Amino acid sequence: MVRVVWCPYTVSYVSPGSFGAYLLGKTVLVQRSSSRKIQVTFKTPHAGTFHAALEITFSDKTRPNASDQEFSVTRELRGHAILPDSEGPASNEESSNAVDGDTMSDKGTGITVSHDFGLQFSVERSRLDEPFPTQTEELVITKSSAWPLVSFKTARIYPP
Repeated sequence: MVRVVWCPYTVSYVSPGSFGAYLLGKTVLVQRSSSRKIQVTFKTPHAGTFHAALEITFSDKTRPNASDQEFSVTRELRGHAILPDSEGPASNEESSNAVDGDTMSDKGTGITVSHDFGLQFSVERSRLDEPFPTQTEELVITKSSAWPLVSFKTARIYPP
């Protein structure tokens, strides 16, 4: 269950610019022996509710069909920024999973990406004259098999 806090003076924004995604580590290979992490940040200049989608694309060059070598996993990103003393009533509504899910159907790669239901961010200013803080979460990518050799290709944030 997701706790959603509504601010009476905010609007919902589709704002990919409020989110950032960074692959941690030096190699693009996803190996069974060590998990890979993508750091996702939420930074906003104003109060509101924000939505975006993160698409992570992988490559498996061992597949004979070139059109089948890339596959992707998509996670929903949701952010909420509130002003001090503007917190409205808390709600226990479930959030949408409209863009959530894997588009790879595993395809025998052994790849798993954490946070099946997306990432939820919530920030609050301590004072009106201060910027909102940056919040960071991590997606963990694991591989259950040594073969096939899979590499990270891109991470793209776009409107849901």
